[in-house]
Amino acid sequence: MNISSIKTMTLKKFFLASMSVLGIGTAATAASPVSTMSSKAINFTLPTVAADELQFEIPTGKTFEGAPQFHEDEWRQVEFYPVARLAEIQKRLKEFKAFEKDNRIQYGWKNIYARKIASAPVLGTAGSTELSGLMQRPIKPAPILTTSSAPIGQVKDGFTIRVAESVFLYGIANASSVTSLAAMVERGGDDLALTSAFTRINEKYKVMLVDWRGQMLLTGAGPDGGIQVWRP
Repeated sequence: MNISSIKTMTLKKFFLASMSVLGIGTAATAASPVSTMSSKAINFTLPTVAADELQFEIPTGKTFEGAPQFHEDEWRQVEFYPVARLAEIQKRLKEFKAFEKDNRIQYGWKNIYARKIASAPVLGTAGSTELSGLMQRPIKPAPILTTSSAPIGQVKDGFTIRVAESVFLYGIANASSVTSLAAMVERGGDDLALTSAFTRINEKYKVMLVDWRGQMLLTGAGPDGGIQVWRP
């Protein structure tokens, strides 16, 4: 796996890339010489990913406009959970810390910690519309995930709420609740904007925010406004 920088492509390029992946619309080119190497020699460039079974759709002109695009490995690296799941997430962070230490090598990691965590309502019975109202920001189209070389698709039932120019919330929602909620600070973004968003969501819905790669859990805000942090 490889982490790429956030990509921006036009809708036309998106469809062309999709057709290229399927072998449609372009003539075959001469094959390049193929060499082989042992899979054991390939290291992972990050220690953990979310192992969600996502469904994708091809974006339309309407859903493409304003949709963030980022590498699939970035999906849910910083995410929200209800505080009722505190013990569960703390246990996971402890497991991941030990795993990451055991698998870290000079250049990358020997193995990757694939997080497969059962989804459940994050904001109780509140949905994306209520979250949008709390943030006082409109709901935007679902994220479009990519690989290093091609788009994958637009996340089905997904949504985005941009809380600052380079900071947005995103997730998946059904008719009655938000079943996953995560955050992204784009390159050059303001971390304070995310902290402010967390404080408001925590106060309203009693959630915590976990940074998996940073191995850090924000559990709430103290009376003085300071953020309460837990580390494994």
